[in-house]
Amino acid sequence: MGDTVRAVVVAAHRTVRGVIELACREAGVTVVERAETAAAATEACRSSKPELLVLDLELPDADGFRVLTDLGDGCPRSVLVLADRADGDLVLRALRLGARGYVTKAEGLRDLAATIRRVVAGERVMTPAHEKDAMGALGRMARRAREGADVEAGLTPRERQVLELLGGGFTIGQIASRLGISPRTVETHVAKLYRKLGVRTRVQAISRAATLGLVDL
Repeated sequence: MGDTVRAVVVAAHRTVRGVIELACREAGVTVVERAETAAAATEACRSSKPELLVLDLELPDADGFRVLTDLGDGCPRSVLVLADRADGDLVLRALRLGARGYVTKAEGLRDLAATIRRVVAGERVMTPAHEKDAMGALGRMARRAREGADVEAGLTPRERQVLELLGGGFTIGQIASRLGISPRTVETHVAKLYRKLGVRTRVQAISRAATLGLVDL
């Protein structure tokens, strides 16, 4: 592998950074920059354009996913994510943002050099349990998308407007003013939204709508 593979190491804790750097050396990877925050990590990747990013998700200013989101298509070709825990949603999100590997610090640090070699070689590295959890999360996402489409199809254009404004934090009076209708009419639309969403309160309605992808919070 040699020195042709250059890495940016991102971790808030010095001990974790030290373990990652040692593993990189063992794997024949050169660490060109280190970062302790999401903002610094994004800048480091943009300036040095490494082939490998080893990214701890637990950062003080934002979670590590912010780095991958901000970099977008500019992400290094190999990304290895380290996390305190693993669940299907986290693993799936990492994969969707371009990570090739996902390991927990409790289990993955012992064999980190071998994992880095595999990720750089183009392999996808995670435990069978993590992969199973990710597939489960993908299935749940697909079901929510189908349910959201069904609910949205049953909403009138006015109900969609009211729902969007509810999600934006507007009061009944403010919604009425913006739409040019009476507060009583808004309340009627809200009652219908509650019924169609299967909820009883405004908070539940917004939470449900966000889960189904009907509003963006």
